[in-house]
Amino acid sequence: MAPIPCDFCGNDIPLSRERCPHCALPGLFPNVRAAQDPAERGALDSRYLAACRDAESRGVRKTVEDFEKATADSKAVIARPLRELDRLASADEEMISTFYNQLRAEMRLPHGNKWDGLRGIADEALFPGYREHIRFAALSLDGAGLPHYGDCSLVLRESMIAHRASVYEENSAISMMKHGYEPPAGYRAPWNDRARLCVAKTAGEVDATTNPDQFPRLLLSAGATPEEDRFVEVHIWGPMTFRTVERVLVPPQKGKAIRKNLRGRLRAVGVSLEDLP
Repeated sequence: MAPIPCDFCGNDIPLSRERCPHCALPGLFPNVRAAQDPAERGALDSRYLAACRDAESRGVRKTVEDFEKATADSKAVIARPLRELDRLASADEEMISTFYNQLRAEMRLPHGNKWDGLRGIADEALFPGYREHIRFAALSLDGAGLPHYGDCSLVLRESMIAHRASVYEENSAISMMKHGYEPPAGYRAPWNDRARLCVAKTAGEVDATTNPDQFPRLLLSAGATPEEDRFVEVHIWGPMTFRTVERVLVPPQKGKAIRKNLRGRLRAVGVSLEDLP
């Protein structure tokens, strides 16, 4: 994708920058700009229309339309361990970090498996020059996240992320490996077009027996391993604190000893604590 001119000074803004390097005025976030590229949007439109035509031919257009309406209200959810939830809720200064920032600050060790290298290659292909700024989440209809990444689900406030979020069809590390680390056109979308991406991906699995109660698992479901998880990935540019979180869902049997303490701290920042469904 080519640089775009700054609305104020007219000079080019590189894709990796969120503001003009010449006059410093802010522009679109790089991941959002990539998702709004005309070629990307045109490819997604073609996939979406093909999915709608197929649904019409199979007599399930109404169900697909209902799924689209549901996913238009989907939330971005980050799954984290209980210990991480306890840290984030302890102070406004605590932040949700990225994998790369944690490594740089020596806050964690690499996983030591094949995904360390593959994740880095995939992220550089999708986020050239700005991968360390991207936080990952998943779209959810019921607030539940992916348990392989933690048993607590942090539901993010749409008002705090919509302007800097884009969505990707699946686990991007696996997708990039399948496509030779060349991002396929039509697999990502701006936040406000997430429902169209969900339809393009999933409409073919809707049949005459599908009902709205099945929509949450159709959008997101955990596999036997993280590689088998099914979800639409959310890419969010930039920092997040607990003020970015709307509510937290925890398994009913988990962390009973600290739930009362947590509930008070969360309430102080306007975050509700609920049981996972």
